Amino acid sequence: MRNMKAKWGILVLVVIIGFQACERPMEKAVGYDHVITVVCEDENWEACEPILAETLGKVFKTPRTETLYTFHRIDSEDLNLNIHNKNILIITRMESYSSVTKQVKSMLPDTTLKQLRRDPRGYYHQADAYALGQALVVVAGNNLADIRSRLKVNQDEIFDFYERQMYQRSTAFVYRSGEQFELAEKYFNQHGYYLRMMHDYVEIENDAEKQLVWLGRDFPYRWLSVSWSTPDDSTTLEQQLNSLLKTTLTEKMGSTELNEDYLTMEPFWLKEYSAYKFYGLWQSKEEVKGGPLMAYGFYEPTKDRVYLLMGIVHAPDKAKIPYLRQMETIFRTFDTKVYETD
Repeated sequence: MRNMKAKWGILVLVVIIGFQACERPMEKAVGYDHVITVVCEDENWEACEPILAETLGKVFKTPRTETLYTFHRIDSEDLNLNIHNKNILIITRMESYSSVTKQVKSMLPDTTLKQLRRDPRGYYHQADAYALGQALVVVAGNNLADIRSRLKVNQDEIFDFYERQMYQRSTAFVYRSGEQFELAEKYFNQHGYYLRMMHDYVEIENDAEKQLVWLGRDFPYRWLSVSWSTPDDSTTLEQQLNSLLKTTLTEKMGSTELNEDYLTMEPFWLKEYSAYKFYGLWQSKEEVKGGPLMAYGFYEPTKDRVYLLMGIVHAPDKAKIPYLRQMETIFRTFDTKVYETD
């Protein structure tokens, strides 16, 4: 009897392994990182889009107007054709029977739908739902006011979810052709910080006295810099970072300056650091050249320094935000302790 049970156990195991071996590997998500595919009724979208524009659709001057994410709406009947897209957002009212509602009911289990109905703050999100690297969000409410309320209260969480998936994909893309390990190790030995360096950046200046490391690459033209200063307890961190930003552009790098009319700053978390993110415009003092800049600023207690990681782009007739996002991906590898690659 024991032998018979053992044989049945082995047979079941073989069948399970056989099924797993026959499963097709999940495809990678497709499309642009900054495009969110939206499935939503016209009336619902008209009421909900202004809320999403506060975070996902935030507008920046580069100097032309660009949005962080753009929304591409499709009919619910076309969702299956777009099911592998990188970012998908589905919005619907569960009180009405529409083609969008039908799609949601076919995608989510009844238990999940019931939980969403009971929780007035609830929404559904899943990574790698139908493709690797995908970000899927479903916001389903009992009525239009309910949908707007759910979006309003969760817009920052939804934004952060799309951002996490985007940076994971971007990390794989940025370092797909390799990285400069020796350069990263050199900066750690000289200055005490790690930054995973993309394979084609070239060092322009490395000056400990100026407290500046400056790199660049062409096609399109990009500069990436790390600058730092000693904390000043007599002023706020925001004031110190503003000063370091201007000093880096106008003095340390010398040939550039800041257009302060378009400078914005917002708080965020960079790993364990309470940081600030800057967006703005720069221009050359010597040439007819300029474009957007992006910077991360924060206080780092291990080294007792105020750091500024800055990227600038000059790419006429091209969308600039994708290049800024690639530099942000590099900045997010910053560390003063352990250097690890993904």
